[in-house]
Amino acid sequence: MPAPPFGTASAYSDSFPAPPPKQVTVTAETCFNLSVFRDIVRQYRKLDDQIITRLNRAQAELRDQSRSSSGSSSRHGVALLDGAEGMCARLWGEMMAGWAHRQTLLTFCGQTVQASVDGKRDSSTPSPHWERGVKEEEVLVDQLVSEESVEAIIRKRTLDAFKTRCPFFTPSFADSTGRAWWDLADRGLKGRGPELS
Repeated sequence: MPAPPFGTASAYSDSFPAPPPKQVTVTAETCFNLSVFRDIVRQYRKLDDQIITRLNRAQAELRDQSRSSSGSSSRHGVALLDGAEGMCARLWGEMMAGWAHRQTLLTFCGQTVQASVDGKRDSSTPSPHWERGVKEEEVLVDQLVSEESVEAIIRKRTLDAFKTRCPFFTPSFADSTGRAWWDLADRGLKGRGPELS
């Protein structure tokens, strides 16, 4: 049995909470149960909540790798630069994926609950006493709109933290999807970025 990592190496092997699943089956029931909805969103926000820690660990690992490598290019900082750019690009991809998943959830639930409210308003038949009323669903729509505002703030905060550790990284001009998400987060705007391919 191999010995557990010790010292700096142990910091790299510490695992973050399990990343949120790539695919979550969301139904209308998920949208109408605010506690379940918020729990799913909270799972997807873990990357944003831990961005500083992840950036610090990744940079420490790069420094240790540059110290231990003996190649001539690493002595001049070239390998370290490539490693830092790779680290920033990898984290940027993870951030965009998390934002896209959360925004899909927010958009779906907002549209689902709003459609229910509209259907009940248009209905001339009274709803049964046990069915959720229009007023309750209007409150739920307002809460989902509020979550969109929170999402914009979180994206902005995460991007600002990311830019402190990756000051020279920006998505390339050829990456229109990355540029659109970058601009949306940088300006702190609500709304949906383009689909990730």
